[in-house]
Amino acid sequence: MVTYIKNNRSNSLITIYIVNKNYARFLEKSIKSALEQSYKNIELIIVDDNSNDNSKKIIEKYGKLKSVKFLFNKKSIGLIKSSNIAIKLAEGKYVLRIDADDYLDKNAILLMHNEIKKFNNTAIIFPDYYIVDKKSNILSHEKQLDYKKKFIEYKPILAAGCLIKKSCLLEVNLYDERFKNQDGYDLWYKIIKNYKIRHLPMPLFYYRRHSKNLTSDKKKIFRTRSKILKKFATQKLKNKKLSKICIIPVRGKNMDKNCPSQQIVNGKPIYFHSIDSAIRANIFDKIIFSTADNTILKKIKFKYKEKVVCHLRKKKFAYLHMDPKPSILEAIKKYNKKTPDVIVFFDISYPYKPIHYVEQAVNNLLLHESDMVISTIPDLENDYYTYTNSGIKLLSNERKDLLKLEKKIILKSAGGITVYNYLAYKTNQINKTTNILIDQKSAKNFSQINEKDFVKL
Repeated sequence: MVTYIKNNRSNSLITIYIVNKNYARFLEKSIKSALEQSYKNIELIIVDDNSNDNSKKIIEKYGKLKSVKFLFNKKSIGLIKSSNIAIKLAEGKYVLRIDADDYLDKNAILLMHNEIKKFNNTAIIFPDYYIVDKKSNILSHEKQLDYKKKFIEYKPILAAGCLIKKSCLLEVNLYDERFKNQDGYDLWYKIIKNYKIRHLPMPLFYYRRHSKNLTSDKKKIFRTRSKILKKFATQKLKNKKLSKICIIPVRGKNMDKNCPSQQIVNGKPIYFHSIDSAIRANIFDKIIFSTADNTILKKIKFKYKEKVVCHLRKKKFAYLHMDPKPSILEAIKKYNKKTPDVIVFFDISYPYKPIHYVEQAVNNLLLHESDMVISTIPDLENDYYTYTNSGIKLLSNERKDLLKLEKKIILKSAGGITVYNYLAYKTNQINKTTNILIDQKSAKNFSQINEKDFVKL
């Protein structure tokens, strides 16, 4: 039987809490990593969210220790509600969450506690971490952004593995339980309003990557992010109604032989998909379809009637080498009663635009007071170079031999959603550009989608 040194009460009590749901195969490693910390003044709270494997037997074994509290939810209530219960039960001055399939470096609490106690107004200390597989083999070293050097408010940190002052969590009213599938996004925005955060550039946490926590969870998280951004954008604007216009510009096959306007996707013209997404979003005062191809406009008028404004663009603004902006501004002035606050461009090359990404991009612009927002995916697969006087230079990373997830993240524009502050677009004063992340399927353009894939999206 493993024995544990009694707590030294001369240091602050720190609460580590674990929320478990059917992770019996990983749970013991997670528990041991909490109890075997070199920092000894620790209490451990384990919340089991109605598991149906042998998790209960493992938890009850460790529950005999005085430093361990545990409870079993009679029915599954999810990570967020379970986390709030654990935080309320916590007696520690600081709290730290680890999921039941993850685990800590033995010096994690000691090092983070030494750092956080130096700064009165710091609410969170967050470390780097390792990605591990189901057998605990290290796959990569994930370096988080150093916010001491550059604060990027729209790029939240990983919520697990962070040391957080409990008083700060209580002051911001804990996790918002309306958002079930969140990765700390809501908590992040509430914390950064009033407190500072600090990065500890050491890998002190092991995040397990396996089939259960990949694509399906990521899609749910992205949807929840949209709702959270809407919440904070609404609070910031204090319910002020803004004018939003969607622009769908298409050159047409008669002006650009590579234009995809004649492509049929899932049984209908590719541009119908962008129009349908704009209508479903239900946030636009006007949807303006602008093209020099009158044949396309006739089809749109027949199908959508008054739902879409059809703008016949002058050919001189439709050639490949011409900027369509004068024509776009002309259309907005002609068809919209008042000057818009926000304009959203849809690229028809990307037929699948879930409305939650459209809303997220708009709210990102409003919340962060950006001039422009683009939809992106991270590109960790490729290295990018540029020409210099001494040959080509690697842009994406300092060394080519870095592990995949140790590389600097390069963002690739994808998904075909671009949002502008109207005044910034009109005057070409784009000083601040932010982004949203989208899933890989939504990032596919028409050439990457076959009929079967599209139906599943």
